[in-house]
Amino acid sequence: MIALPLVTALIAGFVHALEADHMAAVTTFVSRRPRPVEALRFGVRWGLGHSAAILAVGGVLIALDLRLSDGVARGLEFGVGMMLLGLGVWLLWIVLHGRAHALAHGTGSPHGHRHRGATTWVGVAHGLAGTAPLIAVLPVAFISSTTHAVSYLLLFGVGTVVAMGLYALTAGIVFRYAGERIPTLGSTLRIVTALASAVIGGVWMYGAAAGT
Repeated sequence: MIALPLVTALIAGFVHALEADHMAAVTTFVSRRPRPVEALRFGVRWGLGHSAAILAVGGVLIALDLRLSDGVARGLEFGVGMMLLGLGVWLLWIVLHGRAHALAHGTGSPHGHRHRGATTWVGVAHGLAGTAPLIAVLPVAFISSTTHAVSYLLLFGVGTVVAMGLYALTAGIVFRYAGERIPTLGSTLRIVTALASAVIGGVWMYGAAAGT
């Protein structure tokens, strides 16, 4: 019964999107522009980038009956770790720089540049590393129909986009509320987000280097 694998794909994509490293990366972007609609767009863009990578890699692996080597997989995971570490440092610098700017000029934080495209590419990077190839691509090996296999990947992507969109929207509302009600709490949440992203990135890099 093909309905069960397809429903599984949708649920798996939803759950997979809410892994800690994914949320850390998207939260980093959302915390800079916490307007709910903008936050939702960040989440959807990340999901689309992630889904595009899964569909591209999964399609090639299915067509050629190949799999990523352990060395390539570890290299991609190390790259994701560096990306998360960089995002954390970037956000921390922006928060601290914003505070210094406010103290020096008596104004709020300077306006940041838009990073719309960056969110999509972060999603692509996540789609190429970690558990994504295992969760999204491995199950299609048990689906004999190519059409159904591609449908599995597409529905996995739909679940990913929906889950991250909802998460980003929720995060945006929280950051917006915190910033308006208690300005110092908003900055504190951003610092915590930055540190969490950097720590998770470090863990990924260590795990990839150690081969665990």
